[in-house]
Parts: sequence; C-alpha cells; structure tokens
Amino acid sequence: MDISQAFTALNGRFADTVNSHDTPSWVALFAEDAILIPAGQEAVTGRKGIEEWAEVATKIWNHLEIQQGLCTSDGNVAWESGTWTGNINVSDERTMDISGNFLLIAQKEGSALRIKAHTWNVNPATP
Repeated sequence: MDISQAFTALNGRFADTVNSHDTPSWVALFAEDAILIPAGQEAVTGRKGIEEWAEVATKIWNHLEIQQGLCTSDGNVAWESGTWTGNINVSDERTMDISGNFLLIAQKEGSALRIKAHTWNVNPATP
C-alpha cells in the first residue's frame, strides 16, 4: 500500500468514526503520545487527553468529509495536508456548514498509519 492509499484509509476511518460519534474508535486512531491542536483551542496531549476532549467534541458533528491533498513520507513518518467540510450542531437546534484546512502527521505501523499530530483551521463563515 502506498502512502496515498494509507492516508485514504486513515481519512475514511477518521470521517466514519466522527460521523458515527464513535469516540473510542476515533481516539484509537491516535498514537499514545499524540498531540491534537484544535482550531482556536489549547493543545491537547496524549491519547487520554484527546479522549477527554473528544467526549464533548464528537457530539457536535453531524457530518465530516475529508479531501486529501498533498501527502508524503520519509521513513516511518508521513504527513498529509488537505481540506475538510462538515456540518455541526450549534445553539437552538440549528446546524451550520463549516470547512477548513488541516495538517496531519502520522507514524507508519505496518501498512497502517497512527496519528502523531493533528491540527486544523476553520474558514471564516460567509454570510
């Protein structure tokens, strides 16, 4: 499996677990010592910290799609940038479409990838 295929598989699992609100399976995609830097928030470190953050965060998502961009690897480290689109719950039972860019660093584990660092931004909303 080449690196593009490995990221396609990881992106698919990532989106599937977010869309199904499956926090334990989403957190399992991360390495034990991973770092997560959510848009506009403090960094979260370690799988335990990521799990605590995700218990709240995964409940707001209605739908997530990931569009793979550039991906490459060097030895056991791989990285990917791309874009994402989604729909989240906001106040008063309303929802909102959002989008942004992301950067993900992963470590190869056999033919699979485990997330070591992940960060994203949220594009400004358009009226």
